[in-house]
Amino acid sequence: MAEERRCDVTMLTTEQYLQAEFGYTLAEARRGFKIHAAVYGVVMTGLITLNALLIAFTGANFPWAIFPLVGWGIGLTGHYLCGFRGAERAIRARQAKIEEYATRPRVAA
Repeated sequence: MAEERRCDVTMLTTEQYLQAEFGYTLAEARRGFKIHAAVYGVVMTGLITLNALLIAFTGANFPWAIFPLVGWGIGLTGHYLCGFRGAERAIRARQAKIEEYATRPRVAA
């Protein structure tokens, strides 16, 4: 006997959809920052370790690891400010633009 497949579709109101889309987009923005911060931590740990080993076992004495640490740190700070702290404002502005676009008068072709 063939199995019946049922697709339950939940109908959302416009407000429910906007809230769900807002929450999902905010969670994605925060997840993106957390991944970026984790990669930064792993890579910087490796570079600092490599720099320390080179100083300890060779004649090198220049702490070059500070340059990617600071440079990438500036980028990570920007990602935090725009993608984590400012995400709510950006999502609300995007939703307002979409609503404005959806309600604008259309010219018949």
